[in-house]
Order: sequence, then structure tokens, then C-alpha cells
Amino acid sequence: MKNLILGRVAFSIGNFEVYWYGIIMASAILVAFLLAILLFKKKGENSTFAFEAFLSVVILGLACARLFSVLMEEGTTIRDYFRFRDGGMSIIGAVMGGALGLGILALVKKKNFFVAADVVVVVLILAQAIGRWGNYANQEVYGRVVSDAKWQFFPFAVLVDGSWHYALFFYEFVLNLIGFGLLLFLLLRFNKKGLATGAYFLYYGSIRTLLEPLRENEFILKFKGVPISQVMSITMIIIGCVILTKIVIDAIRERKYSKRTVRR
Repeated sequence: MKNLILGRVAFSIGNFEVYWYGIIMASAILVAFLLAILLFKKKGENSTFAFEAFLSVVILGLACARLFSVLMEEGTTIRDYFRFRDGGMSIIGAVMGGALGLGILALVKKKNFFVAADVVVVVLILAQAIGRWGNYANQEVYGRVVSDAKWQFFPFAVLVDGSWHYALFFYEFVLNLIGFGLLLFLLLRFNKKGLATGAYFLYYGSIRTLLEPLRENEFILKFKGVPISQVMSITMIIIGCVILTKIVIDAIRERKYSKRTVRR
């Protein structure tokens, strides 16, 4: 198989074209929502809270994903914000917006932030995996040219406009699926608030830090020449390490306190 591109348009209704990108992203959100309801119930939260948490993440996540993209992408400004059909959504922006939405919800509901965040990051990374196929259909988020003929095959590379490029969308799809399995295990196996959230920031930040240098220059979001996605990815790693370190320190303190109590 040489050229696997689907084409942007799935079908048309009159003069209105429905893109594969929209269909795939909507499917990713639906799957994430249904799974979130199941996981929240398993964690003892009702479906109302699950809906509120998911809604807060989706609304601010999508809003910030678009905002981050138009502000950081060369050739676009805030005036391009509502030109959604031209494409342009940043996962980094979505994470920032989603975290803000959950933070506001936690304050309003007077709940621990990580009660919702631990579930959300599990379904989020699954949605990200599915969503990368939307990038594939849109012929975006691919890497630099692969000049060596022996590596010009899918899934290592993808053929776009007659040239072979690193199939970054597929790399991240696979890695996100692995991350989903890992985070789901942590969520269901251990009763530690923040564990899945910290692991997500560390894991996904590492993925983006490793893959970002392989991107075509036109897909690297920059702010005044600085590759902002790379900076934010490293920041995610730091945040993840801080959260996980705090959990480990608290666990050590709890263990020491338990031993002292037993001795008494």
C-alpha cells in the first residue's frame, strides 16, 4: 500500500462538504464520554458529575485548542479563530483548557481536582489516539521527508503529495494507545489521587518532546521563533514529575506514621 490518504471529504450534503476530520474527532469525543461515565461510576461518582466534568473539559478544551493554534501558528491571528473549517487545533492548548475547566468545576463543586482529572486523562489519551486519524485524513501532522527508499512504507512513513514523510500521526496513535492501557491500569489498580494525572503529564509530555523534532517545520507551532509546543511538552514532563514525587513523598510519610502508630 503506497498512498493511504483518505481525502478530506467524507461526503457532501448539497454544497456542504463533511470532512473526515470532523467525523473522526466527533467519534473520539463520543467514545471518551461513554467511557468517562463508566469510569466515574466505578470510582463512586454519579453520572451527573461525570457529565459536568466532561462538559467542562470539552468546552474549554476545544476553545483553548483553537486559541492556542491561531495564536502560535505562523500566518494566523485571533481574527482566524472562527474559521474552523480551515483546520488548526492544538492538543497542548486542549490540555491547558481542559485543566482550567476541571479546576473551575472542582472549586464550584468543592471536590478534589484529581478526583475528576484522573478519569479525564484516561479517556483523553484514548481520544487523542483516535483523533490522530483525523490528522491523517487532513494530510497534516506528518514528519520530515524520508529519503531512504528502504524506509518508504507505511506505517514507518506516509505518502503525501508524492513525497514520503515520517508517519508521526501513526507513531502517536500507537503510543497513545499504550498510554491509555497504562493509565487505565493505574486508575483501576491503585487508589492514589493524582497518580493517573501525573503519569499522563509525564508520559504524553515525553511523547511530544521526542516526536516534535521530527515534524515538518510548517507544523511546529512557534512563538517569536521559539518552538512553543516543545517548551510546553517539557513543562508537562516537569508537572508530571512534581505530581508523582508528591504522591511518593506522601506515601512514605503515611507508611512511617502507620509504623509509629502500630508500635505505640
